[in-house]
Amino acid sequence: MKDFLMRHKRAICMLAPACLGLLYMILCFVNMRQSIWFDESFSVYITRFDFAKMWSLTAEDVHPPLFYIILKIWAHFFGRTDFALRSLATIFGAVAILFVFLLVKYKYGKRAAVLSSFLLSISPIFIRYGEEMRMYTLMTAIIFAATYFMHLAIDNRKRKWWIIYGILVALGMWTHYFTALAWLAHLIYLLRVFGKKFFTQKIFLCYVLAIVLYLPWIPSLLTQFHAVQGGFWIGEVSAGTLMDYWTEATLYQKAYKTNNWCLILSILESVMVLAVFIKTHKKAKLLSLLALVPVGTLVLLSMPPLKPMFVSRYVICSMICAAALIPGVASVCLMNSVNSKRKQKKFAKQKKYALAFGALSSVIVCSVVGISTLYTGGNVNLSNGRRPSARELYEAVAELDNELPIVCSGTELYYDMAFYSGTQNKVYFTHDVVDDYSMGSLHPLRDTYFGRINDKEAFVNEHERIWYVSNEKTEEEPAPFGDSYHVSNYYDLQVYNNGDKYRVYLFERAKS
Repeated sequence: MKDFLMRHKRAICMLAPACLGLLYMILCFVNMRQSIWFDESFSVYITRFDFAKMWSLTAEDVHPPLFYIILKIWAHFFGRTDFALRSLATIFGAVAILFVFLLVKYKYGKRAAVLSSFLLSISPIFIRYGEEMRMYTLMTAIIFAATYFMHLAIDNRKRKWWIIYGILVALGMWTHYFTALAWLAHLIYLLRVFGKKFFTQKIFLCYVLAIVLYLPWIPSLLTQFHAVQGGFWIGEVSAGTLMDYWTEATLYQKAYKTNNWCLILSILESVMVLAVFIKTHKKAKLLSLLALVPVGTLVLLSMPPLKPMFVSRYVICSMICAAALIPGVASVCLMNSVNSKRKQKKFAKQKKYALAFGALSSVIVCSVVGISTLYTGGNVNLSNGRRPSARELYEAVAELDNELPIVCSGTELYYDMAFYSGTQNKVYFTHDVVDDYSMGSLHPLRDTYFGRINDKEAFVNEHERIWYVSNEKTEEEPAPFGDSYHVSNYYDLQVYNNGDKYRVYLFERAKS
């Protein structure tokens, strides 16, 4: 077996990341039919506009435009179904696994590369965001690609590697602002490597290159930062926030829901990972920095007088390092240290093997539990515990009558249902349900022509009957069109047993 592996070493090195990437994609594809939710709805909605309009709209939201631009191009070639659009994030996740393999192989060897890549491919949090039309797997791929090329540049001192690194740093900032926290970890590492010579090295110029490439977006960055500091939806940081961070990374659960055996597993994994980390942290300095610096910095940036900004998925790279890469690398380093010291006592060897095996076993078991939670619970929004239901709601209304237009009572409901809008059950909203178009996710609705009803009288004249969908139940019947329609019937729908209840009114045109 050993001879076979040695003879086919190169083929195995090429095959391993491909197989692990394929495993990851399969795990994502299996669970990709769940309903989209608001953030995804925004992503696909904004791709309806031309590139110039997308630029201006994202400048008034909270994320840069690169992912949305790529998503629009992807949709042009592969269609606008939920599976097609979500597949883009899955592919970026597979690319991230490839660069993790290359990075770890380059620094720690093939065994560590295979093990770390495997743990990443079954990471529940990484699978979760590989199923979503958002930028988190793209930012992960960019960060690990940049980390790999940075190591090549440090060791080979060739200008081309620094240039590639600088371009990747800029691309990261065009994808998500919080990649800056990973670049901060890189900067600390580079200062430790070069010391006072840092400013005389090519690395300094590559950061200048990154800043130059990012200059066109800096005014938008400042505007968005000012808007977020004026008030945002993110809650304050507490001890529970950090507990949630860990349980989300390992089990895809909030801490308060981690009970019984899941609690034991979570505690066991945290203890085992910490133990192997302490034993080998000097050999994995950069991974340690990537795991700790972004999280610690984000906690500090969320302290008063600044507004809270801590969202776990914003530092998904740190989650991956802590819950997958460090256990994989540290376990192999621990086993290698046993083999390298022949005079080591038998008990000490057994202790290290047991520690490495325990760390890997706990990570794998927690990942399996987390994947099971993800598959059974769907893409639950961990912030509010709700499971998206727009697709099921749209299908339920269409079953009542598949020829009538659907008018939504609010913009969030419209965003989600608009994705499923068909030629017969076309989805609309009225212009007066939006309170503020000035900034944020509602901004694309200001000038939209896709489903906004500006002329109610013309709409009433065109449609004799409509569905009006509301997620609020009131004693009074809604009258978004005044006396033009009257309610002839209504239906109460509960798509899931999680509190999401809707009332669907059948409006008929009033007789003049």
